[in-house]
Amino acid sequence: MKKIKELEGKSMKSRLITMIAILLTVCFLASGCTTNPKSSQNSSTNSTNKTATEATESSSEKNSEDSENVPSEPLTIETPAGVVLVGKIKKDAKGWYFESEQPLNVKLTCYTDITPSYNNLTRIGMFDNSEDGTNKELYRDDTVTVAGMLQNFRGDMESLYFYPCKIEHGKTVKTGYAVPELDYPSAEPADYDPTAPLPSGMQPVVKNGHFEYNPYILTKNTLEYMGNDFAVFYKDFVDAWLSYKTSCPCKDKNYAEMFLSVMYYEFPLFTADGEYDFQNGYDEDTKTLSWSYKSKSKAEHDKLISDFTMAANSFLKQVKASDSEQLRAQAVYHAFCTSMTYDYEIMTTRERIDAYYAYTLRRGICVTFACAMAQLFAQVGVNATVASGETTSGGHVWNVVTIDGNNYFCDSTFELSFNSGKGFVYFGMTLKDRLNDGSGFSESNMTIGSMNTKSVSEMTLSEKTLQIK
Repeated sequence: MKKIKELEGKSMKSRLITMIAILLTVCFLASGCTTNPKSSQNSSTNSTNKTATEATESSSEKNSEDSENVPSEPLTIETPAGVVLVGKIKKDAKGWYFESEQPLNVKLTCYTDITPSYNNLTRIGMFDNSEDGTNKELYRDDTVTVAGMLQNFRGDMESLYFYPCKIEHGKTVKTGYAVPELDYPSAEPADYDPTAPLPSGMQPVVKNGHFEYNPYILTKNTLEYMGNDFAVFYKDFVDAWLSYKTSCPCKDKNYAEMFLSVMYYEFPLFTADGEYDFQNGYDEDTKTLSWSYKSKSKAEHDKLISDFTMAANSFLKQVKASDSEQLRAQAVYHAFCTSMTYDYEIMTTRERIDAYYAYTLRRGICVTFACAMAQLFAQVGVNATVASGETTSGGHVWNVVTIDGNNYFCDSTFELSFNSGKGFVYFGMTLKDRLNDGSGFSESNMTIGSMNTKSVSEMTLSEKTLQIK
């Protein structure tokens, strides 16, 4: 990765383009995951009287209570650029900005001739979504913890900007701090060849004509972003994980930097029983990645794996390996949607929103369902990823699925609102279907992909709605 440095004679936007490429996709995508606004009265998911709006308001009240415990004295940070800060992402007439929960005294040490200082700072500018690749609507007005880069420019030293590298909902650290070693995401594209065979054991598993859960499978979207060599590392990691080991070889530091994001989207078991220290989990000298477990013994770990595998197989057993790609996709979608319950309480607590809990508790919110669905589609040999966007009532996450070479939207969250998820109302949608479903979606704020993110214009969607078989 390139070290931060002064870039003379360029506009703000062109500087960003030369320094960054794809933003690290992060945990906890949706700040206000929405259900179908047109059918809430008929929804089988309304097991509680709390609406999505009320849940969001409750979250805001909790954040307000937390802010009462924030120290009023300034936090001193000296860094070349990298920091971890707690606060809120907001927008006003001047544009996007980050509001720190605690006043900041900042010194930037990236220049050779000067050390810009900022005292009692609470507002830090942020770039437009198109410039930093972050759909900030998904985090707007929520308390978040952001790892990112502070930046200013020659000719405008009074202004400070915050480029996010990783965002987590809630206050996940006690206080903000400097991270001098943090750098911008690499702009170098991964070496990915879709025709190259994956390591043995990373293909869908079929027994007695039906699919069984395979923990080694990766989605195409992650492989496109991480490259073919990452598959070798990933298989080594899963081998070590299943054996209750605490480390494995990792030749590429970028794998370690992306580790938590990959685990979030690809390996739901890590959410349940894994802990990774982002600061100290990678040893560059020995090129080793290390982690720890929440379980107290291998027996406890093995039982967790067994229970999860059984839960995952309950969705896969209804899918026939001999069926067409479309029928396989429809079968796993139907099995999933008819089993899920939308959990409004999670919108307040922000707990148990990871895909793991869709499998084991069979409940969650949109990001829970979308991540689990992408994983299940991959298990039956169907390419899929997540999509995100903004409705009139909040952020939302759903899926893009590829069937017979054509890309379609499918939305398991909205599907729950009709006949207990038994239909295919939101399966095989076109972009036009999505924009006209009454939710207020806009093409401009949609993003497709978990790791390898694209705009809608970069991801060709079918112009014909998929006909259900």
